[in-house]
Amino acid sequence: MTFSNFSETSLNVSRSLAILAAIAAPMSTAVTGIACVALVIFWLISGQAWQTLKLSWQQPFGKMIVLFYAWLLLGTLYAETDWPSKLQTLSSWKKLIYAFILLGVFQLVEWQKRFINWYVAAMVISAVTALFLWSIDLIVRPSNGAIYAGIFMTNHATQSMAFVAATLCCIFLLHETESPRMRYFLWVAIGLFLFNIFFISTSRSSYIAFPVAAVVAVGSIYGYRKLPHILAIVTITTLAFGLASNTLQERVKLALDEQANYQTSSNETSVGVRMIFYKNTLELIRAQPWFGYGTSSFKPTYSAHVASKYQDWRAVSTGDPHNQYLFVWLENGLIGLLLFFAYIYIGVRQGLKNPPYGAVAASFLIAIAASSLFNSHFKTYAEGYMLAFFLGALLTRPISANPPAV
Repeated sequence: MTFSNFSETSLNVSRSLAILAAIAAPMSTAVTGIACVALVIFWLISGQAWQTLKLSWQQPFGKMIVLFYAWLLLGTLYAETDWPSKLQTLSSWKKLIYAFILLGVFQLVEWQKRFINWYVAAMVISAVTALFLWSIDLIVRPSNGAIYAGIFMTNHATQSMAFVAATLCCIFLLHETESPRMRYFLWVAIGLFLFNIFFISTSRSSYIAFPVAAVVAVGSIYGYRKLPHILAIVTITTLAFGLASNTLQERVKLALDEQANYQTSSNETSVGVRMIFYKNTLELIRAQPWFGYGTSSFKPTYSAHVASKYQDWRAVSTGDPHNQYLFVWLENGLIGLLLFFAYIYIGVRQGLKNPPYGAVAASFLIAIAASSLFNSHFKTYAEGYMLAFFLGALLTRPISANPPAV
């Protein structure tokens, strides 16, 4: 085998491992971690690491990743925490590095197609599995302190977001395929995914994330001049699921009750504790808005603040306010938050300019951005890695042959 053949084979193995990691992310941290390490090894031994990094840097989203991560690094210099804590927080953002690497690796349209097709196929099997477990009322694992039938991935929120990504893939595949048999399969798959999202899962953030992302996805296909029609269709569909799903209605009612009563509640609740997180995080931000308290500073800063104010469950310590934007603002200031918004904007813009696969990634980025109003999905392991692999593999402009040497 010539070195050229070995090099391309190594890159192909790296691409395959990236797809495996994207599929495994919502289900197994062990498989995802092993796949990530292996893909980096094969990428390095391919002999094309430098060339692919140059390809990544040439893209607007690649530059934005570097700029945002550089600000995170700068934030470690003024954070009043020890270096193990600083390195741990930087490590939680390392998904950005994988996205940057893959931008230069996934420039072949054939591999972008494989990424989408393999992911959808794996999620169809997962959706059928979840439906079966739900139908026989079999509980597999605890989720966020409760147990739900049909949830077999990391937790209910992760499972929902995995199916949101798969639904977005199917929307674009429907527009691309002309095969009646394949279109029928895709409609069935969409039905499976939506049933899982709205009837089996108890993740409230996905109830919001999916409609927002669906508007972006359908709008990118049919044009945003038809936005009123798209909004009407998505709204009617979401309302129909909402009226039909007892699970959704119960979860929304519970959230409203917890929000209304959190100030007088004697017990910690999911929404109530979030309201306390938001309130106190905003108080800390107002005290130091421009540069924040530094990368890795959230937990010690927040914990000291609430310990001086409360004596009950409201004094609970946390390293995550369950809002990605408040987290970034507190640690890295308004400048960091603006860079984070720019990261999202550039990613969406680049994706929409590179249809169809780039638009899939842009739509999923919007879904994660919406869900991160109530979570920190850019940083959490499962959602963060899923997003990183979608962005790295699909945002780049595809070509049908090997990329030229740089």
